[in-house]
Amino acid sequence: MAWAAAVPAWCWWILALLAVGGGQQVRVVYLQHELVQLQAKQQDTNDKLVACRETRSTLLVQVGEQNAALADLRAAGEARAAEAELVQAQARTEAEADYQAANRLQQERTGGDACAAAESVIDRELGL
Repeated sequence: MAWAAAVPAWCWWILALLAVGGGQQVRVVYLQHELVQLQAKQQDTNDKLVACRETRSTLLVQVGEQNAALADLRAAGEARAAEAELVQAQARTEAEADYQAANRLQQERTGGDACAAAESVIDRELGL
């Protein structure tokens, strides 16, 4: 240990400071590396979140469009049903006279041949 006594005390202090400073520098570099890795992971997470939000907004738009299309289809179906009811009512009204004439033909049996009876009733209906 004689050689250690030959080195002045201030040199030992400088060596100690260099050792502590070097250790701290290694620690800082390691922490900076960890920070870069955490930032990369955070950026990855943020990118995924942005992609999810974009997908969500796209899906919301599509759902809105589908709901509008369904509402249009429902309205068109209701309009067709209402129109069909009107046409059916009109057809019933127009056919009522024919139904009544047919019923009269069936009810009026004037003795003799059924064909002759039907012919006379038809002639009367037609005004012949």
